[in-house]
Amino acid sequence: MTTLGSSLLLGAVLASVTVALAGSESPQVSDPLQSEPDVPRQSFSGVITDSQCGPRHKSSAEGAADCVRSCVRGGSRFILVSGEKSYKLDGNLTGLSEVAGQRVRLVGVLNKDTIQINPASPLAADRSAETP
Repeated sequence: MTTLGSSLLLGAVLASVTVALAGSESPQVSDPLQSEPDVPRQSFSGVITDSQCGPRHKSSAEGAADCVRSCVRGGSRFILVSGEKSYKLDGNLTGLSEVAGQRVRLVGVLNKDTIQINPASPLAADRSAETP
């Protein structure tokens, strides 16, 4: 009987130590820009639009910005169109709605056809393409 009692007590102690250790582990960082400091960040310039319309918006009644916002609310993704290339945008998408339809400059990491936007870098309107 004492052997059974000590076995149960030992099992309870081991279980509580396991739970305590599991709870004290730090969560894994899922942001590749933060977890890998040597990942090369690049600057990208282009127009913020959506994956449904791309560079040409289907609705002529809406302006480009309103069309992008409407499509994204409907499930489309934000993309950056730069010349003939289109890039999906992922990561810190805060602020994209405010610059929808505009030429911007952003910082991120390119992985195939997706730009992981740097959460520490704010979006900037790209005024270099404007003529005075």
